[in-house]
Amino acid sequence: MYTEERRQRRGNRFTRGLGCLSQFVVLVFILLLAYYGSYLLLRGPIPARPVAIAHRGDSAHAPENTLAAFRSAIAAGADWLEMDVQMSDDGHLVVIHDTTVDRTTNGSGRVADFTLAQLQALDAGDGEQIPTFAAVLELAQTAAIGVMPEAKSPQLYPGLEMKIIEALAVADYTGHTVVQSFDGASLARLGELSGDLPLCALYGLGHFDLSGPQPGNAAAVCPMAEMVLLYPWMIRQAHDEGRKVYVWFGALEHPWPIRLLVEFGADGVIADDPGLVLVAWQSR
Repeated sequence: MYTEERRQRRGNRFTRGLGCLSQFVVLVFILLLAYYGSYLLLRGPIPARPVAIAHRGDSAHAPENTLAAFRSAIAAGADWLEMDVQMSDDGHLVVIHDTTVDRTTNGSGRVADFTLAQLQALDAGDGEQIPTFAAVLELAQTAAIGVMPEAKSPQLYPGLEMKIIEALAVADYTGHTVVQSFDGASLARLGELSGDLPLCALYGLGHFDLSGPQPGNAAAVCPMAEMVLLYPWMIRQAHDEGRKVYVWFGALEHPWPIRLLVEFGADGVIADDPGLVLVAWQSR
C-alpha cells in the first residue's frame, strides 16, 4: 500500500512537472512570436532580393579562396565573390584566409614569410593554387560579378590598404567592389587613401550595435548572422542611418536562418553555399 501511494505521488509530481514545462514552452513561444513579430510589422516591405555573396567562393563545394571555388560560385548564381587578401614576402597580394598556410594547404608557416612563387607551389586543395588578388579580379571581371575583399590582418602587412586600392585601379574595378575589414584603423586608412571606395565594417561575436559613425565612414556594415538572429533591430539601426547590411555566418549557416535573415531585411548574405541564399528568397 505504502509503495503504491509513493508511486502515485511520484507520478503526480511528474505530471505536474510536465505540465509546468509545457506551459513554459508555450510562454517562450508566445514571447518569441511577439518579439520577432513586432520587428516584422515595423520592418516594412523588402525592396529587393538580398545579394548572394560567396564566402571565400563557393567554399561548401570547392577548396576555399581558390579559383575553383570562385568559378563554382559564379556557376551557382552568386552576385558577389568574397575573399581574404594578404601579402606575400615579396609584396604580392594573395587570397588566403589564415595568416598561416597550415590549415588550407600542404605547407606550414606564415603567409608573410613566403614569396609568391613559394605560395603558389603549395597545394591549396584538389591541386588548386593560392591565387593572386589580381587573378580573382580578372575572373570577376570576365563574369561581371562584384567582389568583396577583406583586408586581412592589416597589422602584419604595412601598406596593404594602398596595395588593394592600386590593384583595383589597375583592374578598373573599384566601382564593383566593397572592401571590408574588422580593423577600424585599416578602414580609416582606406577611407583616407580613396574617398570614393565603398567600405564595410565587419563585426563579430557579441556586437549588437550598428548605430553611429563607422570607421572610414563605411557605407555598409557586416554583422555576424547569429547576432542579428538574436537582435534583428540591428538591421533597422543601420538602415535608418542609410547603411547596407551584409551578414556573415559563424556556424549556423542553414536554409532556415538564411530565410529569417531575408525576412529581417538583410541586404546581402555572405554564405559558404551562396545557392542557399537564392533558395531562401525563392521559397518566400
